[in-house]
Amino acid sequence: MEKSKYFLLATAMLTLASCFSDEGNYDYDAPLVINVEGIEKSYSVSPTGDILQINPVIKPAGRDYDCFWTVTSASATWGDKVDTISRSQNLEYKINLDMGAYKLRFNAKDRLTGVFSYTEYDLSVTTDMETGWWILKTIDGNTDIDFFSNEKAKPDVIMNANGQRLNGEALNVDYTSNFWKFNADKQTDERVSAVFVASKGDIAALDYFTGRIISNYDQLFVDAPAKHEVRGMFKGPSDTHVYVDGHIYTMYHSKYSIYNQFVIKALGDYDIAPQHHAAGSLPLLFNRANSSFCSVSRTSSTIDYFKNSSPSPIQMNMDLEYIGGKTTASWTQGDMALALMKGKTDGKHYLLQLDGQPYTMDYNPIWDVKEMPADLGLYKAEHRALNQNNNIVYYSIGNVIYSCNLDNWEEAKADVTLADGEEITYMEYLKYAPYGYNETWFDYLVIATSKGDSYKLCLHPVAAGRIQPAQKTLEGKGKVQRACYMRQEDGYVYTSTLF
Repeated sequence: MEKSKYFLLATAMLTLASCFSDEGNYDYDAPLVINVEGIEKSYSVSPTGDILQINPVIKPAGRDYDCFWTVTSASATWGDKVDTISRSQNLEYKINLDMGAYKLRFNAKDRLTGVFSYTEYDLSVTTDMETGWWILKTIDGNTDIDFFSNEKAKPDVIMNANGQRLNGEALNVDYTSNFWKFNADKQTDERVSAVFVASKGDIAALDYFTGRIISNYDQLFVDAPAKHEVRGMFKGPSDTHVYVDGHIYTMYHSKYSIYNQFVIKALGDYDIAPQHHAAGSLPLLFNRANSSFCSVSRTSSTIDYFKNSSPSPIQMNMDLEYIGGKTTASWTQGDMALALMKGKTDGKHYLLQLDGQPYTMDYNPIWDVKEMPADLGLYKAEHRALNQNNNIVYYSIGNVIYSCNLDNWEEAKADVTLADGEEITYMEYLKYAPYGYNETWFDYLVIATSKGDSYKLCLHPVAAGRIQPAQKTLEGKGKVQRACYMRQEDGYVYTSTLF
């Protein structure tokens, strides 16, 4: 037994000695080290239509690699879901992420050796829609929005953010900073800045910062009208109203879940004119069924009528041809309204001066009625826009722009030239003056034209009632229905538009 131990020990020592004494030359392959170049340390993208394109260079070159890209929340922990967004070396990824901070990872494996490597990069998804022009348009028979900031143009926001447009021709927009939506991940209600978009066949609430649909047609109603026949949308002091399938529905913007939808259905016999005035109070509507000014609110389930006194707002025996808002203070938009009416019996035209911000139905909003001359070109207008600072109406006949002074009835051709073949599709006076004066204020007569499948939206400054050359022109595909400038400052969004 002892001899056996000594033999084994001697054998081991001889083996070890031979290893140290072997001076032969051998070739060993160095371990493969994968290096990646051509990727920035961080990226910042928008969730609306941006495409992240990265073309990395893998070294050593000339080898076959299996590659894939993943993305996960920057706050993710071990075991959280990791999304694979591409299985190619070159990345072309249309951003489909909520705003926030993420980790972008590029993974590469050498096919021959199986050596695997990955590198991480910072990805920030932020909005680029805080401030700019929202252009509501019809394109290919359906509704979409183009967004223009000072830095970039983002066409077809709804399509790019949601994969499809709203059904039917464009109708109107509305904005609220107080739309409440239940967050399933956080199990709580969250306030969302929302843009309501109405087409003739659809309604949706979009996230202001991304353009994504927060709630679609069916989700917006407690009991959605079966017929998607949308005739109008207008704003109240803390609510939004839509006119669908012959009835007006009201949504009160409140934290309580039932009010996240259009829940109040206004009863009564009514046929609401497409022209209306809304300036942050009870909307001024006109019922063509009985020729009366009326309104709706979140506190009533019927069409409400104003107090009947002289001059009567009830049974007026008139048609409403146009209504627009003025300002009596520098930033109190729409607190006066002017309405152009035509008598059903006498055929005469009348100019009505009204309270543009009625807060109660218990009084008469009509301040004054004035008979107008019989031969004004204003009556033949295809589009009209009221100057918010002066008693001047701008109007178009064909592709020619005119002005009418409502104080002395003088009319004149405006110094605005349109290109041959351009058709005016939209005209509105937009004033941006939400608070104490600063350099962001403006007064524009906005004129949109279409030619072929394209549009131009021209922003004309107005000085002392006179239309100036366009300061800026926005261009895109489709036909413009309406425009609105929105600006976020100190966490609040201000708008140019009387909804």
